Amino acid sequence: MTTQKIFQRFLFCLLGIVIFPYFSFANSFNQLVQEKSILENQFGIEALECFPFIKNIGFTEDQIPLVKQCLKGVSTLKEALGKVSHRDYKEVGISNQFLRTGGFHTVWVDWKASPTEMAKFLNTRLSNEQRTQFLDRIHALKKEITSQIQVKDLYCSKEISNSDCLKGYESLAAVHATPGRKKLAWHEIMITGSPSSPDAPRKLILGFNNSPDAMRERLKKDPYQSWRPQKKLYDAIQENYGKAFKKKLQLENFVCAADITLQECEQGATHLFEASKSIDFRMRYWGQVVIHRYNTLIQDDFHAQIRFDLPAEQIVQYFSRKALKTQAEKDTTLAVKLEGRTKNNPSKLRAVCDLNGLRAELCANAFKTFIKFVKNNLDYQAQKPWDTLMFVDGAQLDRVNFALNSSARTTYLYIDANSNDEQFSNYLEKFRSSN
Repeated sequence: MTTQKIFQRFLFCLLGIVIFPYFSFANSFNQLVQEKSILENQFGIEALECFPFIKNIGFTEDQIPLVKQCLKGVSTLKEALGKVSHRDYKEVGISNQFLRTGGFHTVWVDWKASPTEMAKFLNTRLSNEQRTQFLDRIHALKKEITSQIQVKDLYCSKEISNSDCLKGYESLAAVHATPGRKKLAWHEIMITGSPSSPDAPRKLILGFNNSPDAMRERLKKDPYQSWRPQKKLYDAIQENYGKAFKKKLQLENFVCAADITLQECEQGATHLFEASKSIDFRMRYWGQVVIHRYNTLIQDDFHAQIRFDLPAEQIVQYFSRKALKTQAEKDTTLAVKLEGRTKNNPSKLRAVCDLNGLRAELCANAFKTFIKFVKNNLDYQAQKPWDTLMFVDGAQLDRVNFALNSSARTTYLYIDANSNDEQFSNYLEKFRSSN
């Protein structure tokens, strides 16, 4: 059995991030989790996301200030909601702008805003009559659209405002099928900020500012037309570089992000091929590599994103911080061993590592910290209904958002695996049983 499969089977712990000591940062994640619970219980906020739809992160370490900024925005939001005269909002995104989107229960708020500015925005809303008129208009437009276009799923992305969504529907409704011709058919149509390549067959992405004529031209195209050039390019990449990727990197999966051009995809593949000539680069695990337009991210011991135009020498230099295969194997073996030692411990908490986004080394260190905590607090038991402690890399934005909105959060405690002993203890003490 491979190291990767062993890790998946025994630990729920596959992925990860760069080798940085985030101890001072770990508290941001732990506080975020607690603040979300307060927002949920006191203000009825069901979903909270840090910088939703952010595309341009940059490099792995650039996520750290974003998580800190999110915590600042959440703290301000909690204060602002105390000054809001209603409890209509169910989903909030901490962002760099104010935006009303996804109907009337979803908003984005600016993390830099003051409590007064945020409360003013949240208190300003349409009357019930205006809301009803807006929704009636949306429903009427969607009915008109589906009478002309055969589509199973029609919706607006939450990247755009309610008014922009309405504008997009109005333009799409103005597209009329040619009499006598077969009805245009798409499985899914999404209206968002600007048109882009789809990430699935029979999916069409339209910009809300597109004219009816521009929308009509895109609707008339064969739904699979945009996938044929991609398949041709992937076949060419496989022919030119596939053997080298497999032989030199043991790369399991090479993928180009849906929103990059074919030329950018090919450029990224070429740079990866050049990087694969480095022995130092080959000594790391490579599970899936995604060629991305903006980001170069070390996601774990196995997976990564690489910006399409990053030169090969910079790729090699940056990813030299990934654990060597030999070290990752040792860390995995240790993590499996430590996971076994935590079973049936006095705290009544089952300790596991995040299914995604956690390096073996970080997972093992988190188990060590938990074992020390249990030894030093033999009388500690967690309150019910908490029965599982999951270690999460709180320096990764997508894993932060996962923990904030996980469906298992009613029984799972999420803690930053980067936490030191004191931070670990302070966090768990908040959930100590009083019995």
